[in-house]
Amino acid sequence: MRTICLFSFFAVLFSLSAVAQEDSITVGIYPKYDEVGKVHRYFFGENYRKEYALQTRVPIIRLSNIHGGLKPLRRGGGFQSHSLRLEDSQGKEWVLRSVEKYPESLLPENLRETFVLDVLKDNMSAQHPFAALVVPELAEAAGVAHAKPKIGWVLADPLLGEFAPVFANTLCLLEEREPDGDSDNTLKMFRKLVEDHDNRPDGIAFLKAKALDVLIGDWDRHADQWRWRPEKENGKTVYKPIPRDRDQVFYLTQGLIPKYAQASYLLPYIQGYERNVQNINWYVWESRGISTRFLSALSEDEWNRVIREFCAAITDELLEKAVSKLPEPGYSLRHSSLIAQLKQRRATLPAMMNDYYHFLNRIVDIQGSDKAELVHLKSNADQSLTLTMQSLSKNGKLKDTLVHKTFDPALTKELRIYLHDGNDSLVLDNQSSEIAVRIIGGHGFKSYHTENAYRKVKLYDKPDSSVFTGIQNRFKLNLSADTANLSYRQTDLYHKSRYLLNAGYNNDDGILLGLSVKYMNPGFRKFPYGNTQSFSFVHSFSTQAFKFHYTGEWTRIIGKADFILQASAYAPNNTRNFFGLGNESIYDRESQAIRYYRTRFSLYQLDPALRWGRGKQIFSVGPSLQYYHFNADSQQDRFIAQTDQLHTADSLTIDKEKLFGGLKFKYTIDSRDNILIPSSGMFLDVGIQGYLGLNNYANNFGQLNASAAFYKKLDKRANFVIADRFGGTLTAGKHTFYQSAFIGGEGTLLGFRQYRFAGDHSFYNNLEMRVKLADFVSYVLPGQLGLVGFHDIGRVWRKNENSDRWHQGVGGGFYFAPASMAMIRVIAAHSKEGWYPYLALNFRY
Repeated sequence: MRTICLFSFFAVLFSLSAVAQEDSITVGIYPKYDEVGKVHRYFFGENYRKEYALQTRVPIIRLSNIHGGLKPLRRGGGFQSHSLRLEDSQGKEWVLRSVEKYPESLLPENLRETFVLDVLKDNMSAQHPFAALVVPELAEAAGVAHAKPKIGWVLADPLLGEFAPVFANTLCLLEEREPDGDSDNTLKMFRKLVEDHDNRPDGIAFLKAKALDVLIGDWDRHADQWRWRPEKENGKTVYKPIPRDRDQVFYLTQGLIPKYAQASYLLPYIQGYERNVQNINWYVWESRGISTRFLSALSEDEWNRVIREFCAAITDELLEKAVSKLPEPGYSLRHSSLIAQLKQRRATLPAMMNDYYHFLNRIVDIQGSDKAELVHLKSNADQSLTLTMQSLSKNGKLKDTLVHKTFDPALTKELRIYLHDGNDSLVLDNQSSEIAVRIIGGHGFKSYHTENAYRKVKLYDKPDSSVFTGIQNRFKLNLSADTANLSYRQTDLYHKSRYLLNAGYNNDDGILLGLSVKYMNPGFRKFPYGNTQSFSFVHSFSTQAFKFHYTGEWTRIIGKADFILQASAYAPNNTRNFFGLGNESIYDRESQAIRYYRTRFSLYQLDPALRWGRGKQIFSVGPSLQYYHFNADSQQDRFIAQTDQLHTADSLTIDKEKLFGGLKFKYTIDSRDNILIPSSGMFLDVGIQGYLGLNNYANNFGQLNASAAFYKKLDKRANFVIADRFGGTLTAGKHTFYQSAFIGGEGTLLGFRQYRFAGDHSFYNNLEMRVKLADFVSYVLPGQLGLVGFHDIGRVWRKNENSDRWHQGVGGGFYFAPASMAMIRVIAAHSKEGWYPYLALNFRY
């Protein structure tokens, strides 16, 4: 046994010694990617599994032998790779980055020890392990700054020190951190551009870099993926882009699941290299802030010329030369497909980039600096608008032209001109252009002269620091020294959407299933959106009823007030239980099926409102319109047809159409510590509505609806939480049967049918004890599991009824919050009327 161990030890030692003497080594990067079956590949893609599994010969990287020795400085901050910053003997910095990916940091902590991590790790096979080697040849020909990466095996080296366990004997990419000398990060570069108009962006160089990104499929170009080299040109400082971290070049989205995710609203900016770019605007989304700053001054002719020249520089011979940098055997495996895809991208690049120009120029930001500038806006005979921005000397003399561009109203709908600080001047001579203009001033004296103004200009500036000359009253003034009124916020051009499943179950509606769709549209200085349009529908498979709901929100439409528009349609086949008015209304379960108590009617409601406040307190007020239509078919044998038993104000006009108009007030306070699983705080919801009957069969009435929920954790870990809610309704006037104060069912009183009791007034109390059993990490699905026990009590009041009965329901169940990001609640409730199960995707309150 001792002989075998010694033999093994010396064999390993001899192997390591042999490697140490070699210039290259044959390795498999991550063979596990290729150890999956056909089903896995169908769902998650073939990707570059072969490249990760193939034995590939790569050079040896000996840190001690490179430029006098590369000494580690500190770990880098990569999201997917292990990275290390190093310094050579001359003080130049280098970056060492692992080729194998470690995507744990991309996940919430609750998902990092589950199958989701394995799925994400497997998805790293979509990244070509050697793609960065292709970039230098292409970048050099296109005139794009670049590093010269080397991918090799990092030999164990004393210089690695404490970092040896992570980087020794691994495959890594090594490149200079700043190959062209000192450079700035993106935030510093932006700051320098604002400080002085003699610091300028090189828009043409950046456009070339973006064209290269699209050609090679590098979608992940966020702000930290760029460095900016300041170069002196004619006494000015011009910032040149240096793209870095080429991990996503040739990224694939093969497999059913990645294709679906990336074709949907979830990840629209990730579009695989194996297919055509589906949406160029989303494809370059990661660089949106830089694009807005660097590309806004380029004309369409100049833009298209740059792209044509770029494509001409990327010859077939160059593509072959670039792809040949891939090591064998991966080169032979992928050569034909990569060359075909590169040529296809090159052929479609002019049209794609022109589409992006049109997208980027719908709303344009033009920024000055904290020095003095003159801005001149002049319309032309074709209704276009020419903007010229020139720098001014300290004594007010014209210096250089910073921006000169003509905007076509068929393309550009709005200009946003940020003057920043400094003593700036603006001359407006717009006789015919429809393009909207916003001027955002800043600290310093501003002069605004109007010669012509076809449409008013919106101006945001400080009070008492501006002078207006020429034609008067052509500015819509927003004067405030508030920082928010003067600061720059990047224009958002992207419209977003979200889709959610609606699902539930109760005894009355049976299975409920539907869909919610939300569209979010950007607005000027409105975050997270300028307006939203939300649509939802739910279908009951038991009653065949449909519910449609629309909500539109427009933020800060009048001062600080939001405009809200809600519309609801309970039709067709809308169904509601009605057992008559009164706290002791009869539900004859023995002789009548529940269908007897179900009433079919259509209800339409429109509620526009103004809303103030965000966060903890919100108040809204607005008019309301309500229309009721009774569905007479097949209801003659139901309870609603027994007019002598209804005891409602509309007993004799149940089948008549009714129209109401009124006013609604709503006020909420929300101090819950967590919306999904609250353990402390409160939620108060108060609504007041008053309606006038607008036809012969509609009566006047008013209602106050209120509820208050309180949450109290009984221990520091919130293992035990008491949730207590009080609510009720007060009614004045003559209401219809469906406008009654109801209790019963999921919303108010568990253990009873939905809308079980109806009256003029109501009150209910819901008391719950929520017991967290575990915050656990499961390989399949992590989350929080808990129990719920509850007691509900409530009643209604009706005029001339003498009743002291209180209705009670008790029960319990469990809840599960997967990854604490969603909720599944299953409970059962009991009352004197029986047992009722409930399934929902949230807590009741």
